[in-house]
Amino acid sequence: MQHQKDDYTIAKGCTSIEELNQLTCSSNHSNEEFKMSFFHNPPDDNQIYHITCKEIKSEKSTDIDQRSDHTFYHSLDDKNFQITCNLISNTLIVKYLNKKLFGIELKQVEVQEQECLTFSNTQRNNLEYHLRTCLFQNKEHNVNVNILD
Repeated sequence: MQHQKDDYTIAKGCTSIEELNQLTCSSNHSNEEFKMSFFHNPPDDNQIYHITCKEIKSEKSTDIDQRSDHTFYHSLDDKNFQITCNLISNTLIVKYLNKKLFGIELKQVEVQEQECLTFSNTQRNNLEYHLRTCLFQNKEHNVNVNILD
């Protein structure tokens, strides 16, 4: 049985409520023709991502969000899309839910270093595959109405 090496990169990710607020506020205000943001948890991955999909003029944009952990592109008909992905810390999700739903901020034992988020090639490929499927597949086959109609 052979094991394929799965390279990991250390991701910047989103690890504080301030970063999350900045990420979600900036993604909801746009003058672009088409831009949408949402959270996504693909199958076979316990990571949650903040996704932004926007229409761009050329096949590859030079306007890359430096906060993004992964950016990829998709062309459909005569339109080009840039999809940016940010890893969201599971610890941050728990803190955010406790603060917003219960109004409490639990003091957890915090490690001095910033939380380390890793992003493997397998996760990257799985994420791209599932995003392309949910965002664009039905559109290409004219099967069902989807979020890009």
